[in-house]
Amino acid sequence: MKGYLFYPNEPEPGIQVDEALENFESQVNQQGVSFWIDVEGDDFESEVKRVGDRLDLHPLTIEDVLTTESRPIVDTFQDYLYILARTPAQDWEIGEMQTFQLSMVLGSNFLLTFHRKNLPATQNLKDKITRNPERYFGRGVDFLCYYLLDGIADDYYPVLDRLEEEIGQVEDEVLTDPNEELLMKISNLRSDLIEIQRTAGPQRETAAKLARSDTQFITDDRKVYFRDIQDNLVRIFDLLTNYRDLIGMTRDMYMTSISNRMNEIMKTLTIVATIFIPLTFIAGVYGMNFEIMPELSWDWGYYGALGIMGATALGMVYYFRKKDWL
Repeated sequence: MKGYLFYPNEPEPGIQVDEALENFESQVNQQGVSFWIDVEGDDFESEVKRVGDRLDLHPLTIEDVLTTESRPIVDTFQDYLYILARTPAQDWEIGEMQTFQLSMVLGSNFLLTFHRKNLPATQNLKDKITRNPERYFGRGVDFLCYYLLDGIADDYYPVLDRLEEEIGQVEDEVLTDPNEELLMKISNLRSDLIEIQRTAGPQRETAAKLARSDTQFITDDRKVYFRDIQDNLVRIFDLLTNYRDLIGMTRDMYMTSISNRMNEIMKTLTIVATIFIPLTFIAGVYGMNFEIMPELSWDWGYYGALGIMGATALGMVYYFRKKDWL
């Protein structure tokens, strides 16, 4: 388990959490000093509890951090804001979409972040701060919070681009080669869209709450940035809704295509059966075991019966073609 401590002009990436906490506790009250402590790793639960105990975080905050399936929320406490955001996995198989949780504790001059896996948004910010800490910390920890949430919103777009590409391929395959494997792919894409939409909707609401005038720990001139995140998430949610409608229409196209194919098969079988009904009748009549049947003693009876059956079949085919049934 590693922690990250950043403050102006002295970034310290990759130090132990205990050391980061000691530095934080000793300098957090100094004027003009801001901190970001990022906690991630394998021994996640014990480290989160230890950080929570050392910094006196509310038990509900600790519970939300440790709950892996929490929805995006914003909770206001006396000394901090608790913000929970979710970001989609970048490398994912169709039907196995996952979203990863990022928990943030935003105070007046500190930001704590907790996540089980390394996330692109946090890693990008670490790299930028390491190169130029003053540029980011000089604008306040609420700007760091904005930067992380904005990065999470941007992480949706590569996923949306791939979903759009996959839906386009499915639409082409539905028209050319509908099959059971394609139906499974359509169902999997729909479940992926639902999973992301289930995350993007509440996250849009959290951005709106952070942009409100009465939200604490975020300066008024910074709230316009959070409104930008809200607008971004609204566009993402609208795109997801459109993609979900598209995949629903694609599924309907699949069912219609399969139904049309089945109708064509049934039509062909019906025509073949209809043609053979009179032929079966003629064969049945002359297959009866009666001794007195005038045609049985006729030398050309066999060929005559075949001729009648052939003429009947050709006549029915001609009639079907005239009706455009063939």
